[in-house]
Amino acid sequence: MMACALAGLILANLPETGPGLNALAAWIPLDLPGGLNLSLKDWIQDGLLTIFFLTMGLDLRQEAATGTLRDHKQVLLPMLAALGGVAVPILIYCLLNLGSPAGLHGWAVPTATDVAFSLAALQLLLPKAGPALQAFLMTLAIFDDLIGVLLIALGYSSLGQPSWLLACLVGLVAWALLVRVASCSAQIWRPLMPLFLLGALAGGLLAWYGLFKAGIHPVLAGVAMGLLTPVTRSTGPELTGTNPAGTKTTGIGPSHVQASSPAEQLDRLLTPLSALVVLPVFAFFSLSISLDQLGPGLLTDRVFWGATLGLALGKPLGIMTMVILASHLGLRRPAGSTNGNMIGLCQLCGIGFTMSFLIANLAFAGSPHLQSALLGVLAGSVLSVLIVAVGTIPGRLRSARHA
Repeated sequence: MMACALAGLILANLPETGPGLNALAAWIPLDLPGGLNLSLKDWIQDGLLTIFFLTMGLDLRQEAATGTLRDHKQVLLPMLAALGGVAVPILIYCLLNLGSPAGLHGWAVPTATDVAFSLAALQLLLPKAGPALQAFLMTLAIFDDLIGVLLIALGYSSLGQPSWLLACLVGLVAWALLVRVASCSAQIWRPLMPLFLLGALAGGLLAWYGLFKAGIHPVLAGVAMGLLTPVTRSTGPELTGTNPAGTKTTGIGPSHVQASSPAEQLDRLLTPLSALVVLPVFAFFSLSISLDQLGPGLLTDRVFWGATLGLALGKPLGIMTMVILASHLGLRRPAGSTNGNMIGLCQLCGIGFTMSFLIANLAFAGSPHLQSALLGVLAGSVLSVLIVAVGTIPGRLRSARHA
């Protein structure tokens, strides 16, 4: 995803490719009625990105049912840490943009953590971080995503036609019922299953369009659909032809083992699509921006520094402060954590990307501040990784001497 973002930035500023890339982003592939004559970039941001938010909702649903979110004692510390990791970046951003009402509109840009990048960086740069620290980061990121969804819904949406929320509700009910019925039909008479799945898909599209017409960002329909997908397992044949252990079923007849839940099966189907197609394409077009109008002025741009320092400084400061306060109140840190790896973990939470890119596009659509905000997210994310990478050099050198 980072490579695609950098590729989009480079290609947009080359004289040979820049004009063509801008024309591609502004191209309207489908001139549909009902306000759906969107540009390609808008379809990616408002339509394709819904798949990512659907996987987010599926992960939240499964974690709440069978994962770390079931244990209230375990989730309290990462929940408080996530709140601190949102509040301090907002404070830093707002302090840097006081006196600029247009710049203040991006107050939520530096609040997000990209869980996939953060986990990968944690495993690469802090290989001794145990499962407890990884679970802590995962749970923190879940709450971070929830807060991000709320910020988009409350801070960057406006109810233009509230009556369309009824259509969204009808679509979500149809999705929830038909996905459940499709799962049951797989055990009774499989030919019916595709019909129910098509009906569920139609319900999901209606929910998306209902939010779109109501004035709420339509990708939030993906979160709602994920949260409404059943997580209950049933005894019967798998929809995918594999058992929960991931091995192929054999024999002519179906294997009557405990089948994966609809949420698990849908998550397995969509996660690779989201990670390998949706997010790279979104990052590529998000950062396909021209730097001609920025120049040296970027170094004094308050939006840029608000996003950069909000992520690279505010995120780790807010999270670590809440962890320290919670420890004094009696909450236990993750098993095996030290001050060093805890600080490194908090710093890696400054990797923003997906949600931060989206919030920047919503906050500064059509504004010259958009380029500054997007570059600030990129700079803050890269800086967070570099700080941890440089900070681990002494430990690596000591380990090399003792080896």
